[in-house]
Amino acid sequence: MDDHALWEAFTRGDRSALEFMYQKNIRILIAYGFRISNDRDLVQDSIQDLFIELWDGRERLSAVASIKSYLLKSLRYKIVRSVRYAKTEALGDADYQVEYDHFESRMLEEETKVQNNQRLHAAIERLPKRQREAIHLRYFQELSNDEVAALMGVNYQSACKFIYTALKNLRDVMLLIWAVSC
Repeated sequence: MDDHALWEAFTRGDRSALEFMYQKNIRILIAYGFRISNDRDLVQDSIQDLFIELWDGRERLSAVASIKSYLLKSLRYKIVRSVRYAKTEALGDADYQVEYDHFESRMLEEETKVQNNQRLHAAIERLPKRQREAIHLRYFQELSNDEVAALMGVNYQSACKFIYTALKNLRDVMLLIWAVSC
C-alpha cells in the first residue's frame, strides 16, 4: 500500500493502517529520536504521544506526501518542545539560550544529513540498473570489487567500470540536484 492510500485509510479510522504505520516506522523514529535526545524515556514518551495524538486528531489531518517524513518532523517537534520546556524550567534565560542554540544547530545539522541522504538515494535511483547494483554491492553491502564482479557475473575490470561510471554519474546527478534545490 502506498503512502497516499495508507494515510487515507488511517484518517478514515482504520486501526490496522495506524498499526502498519507504527510497525513500518518505529525503528526509524527511535533511531532519529536518540539522535535528538539521549533521554530514553523522553524519546519513548514522545513517540507514544505522537501516535496517540495522530489517532485522536486523524479526522483533522490533511494529506501528506510522505508518512515517514511527516512522522520524523512531528517527532522532532515534540522532542524539541519537550527539551525546550525542560530547559526553561531548569536553566536561567541566558543559560537556556546557549543550550538551545547548540541544540538548534545540532538539529539543523541532522536535518541537512537527512536531506543529503534523501538526495543521494534519489540520485542512485536515477542510475542504470547495473550501475545501481554495483554501487549497492560495493558501498551498502561493503563487498570488495572482486566480490562485486563475482556476484554480478562479470570480470573484475567490468565491475570496476560499473562502479567508476556510477560514481561519476552520481557526482553529476548530485551536483544537478544540489543546484536545483538551492
